[in-house]
Amino acid sequence: MYGQLPRLLAAGRLTARSVAAELDGWWHGFFSFQASGPPGFRLRQLLALSRAGIVRFLGAGVRVGTDEETGTFTASGPTVPGHTVHATALIEAYLPGPSLERTEDPLLRGLHRAGALTEEVVADAGHRHRSGLLAVVPTDGHVLDPSLGGPHPRRIALGAPTNSRAVAAFARPRTDAPGFRQNDAVARALLRALRAAPVTSDISDDEKEVSII
Repeated sequence: MYGQLPRLLAAGRLTARSVAAELDGWWHGFFSFQASGPPGFRLRQLLALSRAGIVRFLGAGVRVGTDEETGTFTASGPTVPGHTVHATALIEAYLPGPSLERTEDPLLRGLHRAGALTEEVVADAGHRHRSGLLAVVPTDGHVLDPSLGGPHPRRIALGAPTNSRAVAAFARPRTDAPGFRQNDAVARALLRALRAAPVTSDISDDEKEVSII
């Protein structure tokens, strides 16, 4: 199902509100909860660390706070009632949402300010959703350049910050994962771009450019 949702989006079968609240909202966390997870050997290691008292699992509904008297962070949850973990450090594992306007990447920031990148916008009569994702051609990852009115011939972007959402999923053995298929398509497009590039020495640096983001 994960691989089919971007196709439904590209076909206009999902409303803008559904993309904002569901596809770009709760869906990815639900997918990861149901289908992802550490490999077996890592789970066995975590279980051993838990039995040794080094790692503690708190279960669902974790609440994080602070203890001013001890100067520590606290964590507790209803799965293990009456138990509170104290720690001197807190690691926040959430990543910020995608945003071309707030990106810290100097290449993306420069291209965005120059008007050479397109942010994905999904809109219909009832809602308008700016995803913050970089708009690319889904088949081969070419970056959509507003100044050209279409894909840039020598700029390619891959990965989760693009609107090719399905390729961010992990790949299982013998499944011909979307990420592998896209990587193959990008490699072919890149080779075609290099083969078509002029070989004379008097061309500009911009004409020689082939960028992979």
